[in-house]
Amino acid sequence: MIVSIFGLIYVALIGLFLFFAHLAFVTHIRGSAVRLGPEQFPELHRRVEELAARAGIGKMPEAYLMQAGGTLNALATKFLGTQMIVLYSDLLEACGDDESARDMIIGHELGHIKAGHLRWIWLLIPGLIVPFLGAAYSRAREFTCDRYGAALCGKRKGALLGLSILAAGARHAPGMNLQAFVSQRRQLDTGWMTLGQWLSNYPPLCERVASVDPALNFGVPVSARGPIRAVVLLAGLVSLPVLATVPFVLWVGPLFEEAIEEAAAAQEGSRGSLVLTPTQADAAEALVQQDLADLTTIVMEFHQSAGKLPADGETVYSLWRSLRRGERVPTDPFDGMDYGYVAAEDGFILFSSGPDGEPQTDDDITKMSSVTSGAGPE
Repeated sequence: MIVSIFGLIYVALIGLFLFFAHLAFVTHIRGSAVRLGPEQFPELHRRVEELAARAGIGKMPEAYLMQAGGTLNALATKFLGTQMIVLYSDLLEACGDDESARDMIIGHELGHIKAGHLRWIWLLIPGLIVPFLGAAYSRAREFTCDRYGAALCGKRKGALLGLSILAAGARHAPGMNLQAFVSQRRQLDTGWMTLGQWLSNYPPLCERVASVDPALNFGVPVSARGPIRAVVLLAGLVSLPVLATVPFVLWVGPLFEEAIEEAAAAQEGSRGSLVLTPTQADAAEALVQQDLADLTTIVMEFHQSAGKLPADGETVYSLWRSLRRGERVPTDPFDGMDYGYVAAEDGFILFSSGPDGEPQTDDDITKMSSVTSGAGPE
């Protein structure tokens, strides 16, 4: 992307697209979401301020409450130096009266700001688009922010409830068996599931719950089976096209080479000699004599009617096709090409390349004709 001017143009265009898409999103937030403040949901605003101060964030970020059609989510973002967090109302409502679960959600988003996840994001984009690397970085950020949320809410139970709501919703989250939920990690210990995790920007919620409360990992052994199988799958997927291409090239390659050689030989010998038996050569010579005589007739008829000779061989053959439509077009049997034609002031010459297939050699078969008064073909 650096060395190619075209690459830089595409990078600039993609950057502009992303910038304006983000601009539209931030505009939607500032215009349609409710900004928290002393006069707008003051209690919630005060709690965001307290948690931000506890996290050591010097400048209070803008905080918004937004209705998102039932989506249980929250986010942190930045625009031209201004950092902000957006709390989806449905997620806060799902936390109910449990303030620690709510604080887990707020603390998680403040963690993105405190950890610097919103700084230098444009410079990180080249790394973020690298397969697996960008996704791994994104998952690591989520684990970091879960720990910020758990620390800021101050209650592990509330932190776990905040994550459980993301998994099961407001109604069922309080009744979740977290030990059984964490045990679902066993189902992810396969090659394909591990590969799916590596491609995801968010870690599985059962992993996030286990990260907040490591005691829940009891009875769920750590296994390298999934990662090992995932590496084998990756190696197979990468090498499969190569392995499939090699036999194809070995089989088709010689056919292409043979076709190219035949085409080259045909082009090189397009004016060359055709291999004829002695009998075929005699028949070819008789055909040449007949063709030259027929072409001579055409030229003479044109001269008598137009008072001049055809300018070139192309004209001679055009006359043939117009005057003798439907008849075989004379073709030199020795090289497969049109007969040669040369016009002079007092006559013309028609010629065949002869048995060697090369014009203007000693074995050419020629027929000279004069158009002066009293003279005829020779």
